[in-house]
Amino acid sequence: MSRDVILSAVFHIIIVGIVLLSSPFKLNGNVPFDEIIRVQLTAPSEMKPTEPVALEPVSVPEPVMDEPEDIPISDPKTIKEAKVTPKEKPKPKKTETKPKDQNQIANTQKSGNGKEGESKEIETGGGSPFAGATIDNASFNYPYWFTQAFNKIASHFRNTFLYDGTLVCVVYFQVIKSGRVIEIRVEKSSGFSEFDAVCIRAVESSKPFPPLPDDFRDEIIGITLPFKSN
Repeated sequence: MSRDVILSAVFHIIIVGIVLLSSPFKLNGNVPFDEIIRVQLTAPSEMKPTEPVALEPVSVPEPVMDEPEDIPISDPKTIKEAKVTPKEKPKPKKTETKPKDQNQIANTQKSGNGKEGESKEIETGGGSPFAGATIDNASFNYPYWFTQAFNKIASHFRNTFLYDGTLVCVVYFQVIKSGRVIEIRVEKSSGFSEFDAVCIRAVESSKPFPPLPDDFRDEIIGITLPFKSN
């Protein structure tokens, strides 16, 4: 153990002596001036601003639009108006009156209803637009029914046709048992279609009329009614 310590001490002493005696490790405090690098600081030169360079405009292609097709438009004046032909209303069939036998005729005469197939004049009252009236069945003897019917027609008679004089238009119409009118026509024209139309309209607007009385045996009556303009 002591031997190793002695050898170690001797080895370290030798190493230290070699370091102290070697010349390369001598310090030299003088630095040669030729090894000094001189540096001169200068301010940077002002940089001139560069002029902007004009860029060439970029061409944008225009969109190609399809040309609209020319649609021929016809002149509305050249289009002919379609004529609408009014359909004629079917005329209701007349109810045929069956002939009565001898017993029925005898009963009719007893009841005082008069004779069949004969016409008679009817009073229309003063101040009405009618120039008298006639019924084609003399057995229809019900004054109250005529009063109701003629008052209804007179209320719908509105003469808008002006004429310097008196016009007369004779209208014929038929009434069945229920009071429904099955036929209206101009029996004799006044010579002016405007006034004839006013008379027909008065009867048309009065439909339906009161039903025929229950004790009246026939199913239909016909009335001839002359209208006067004033």
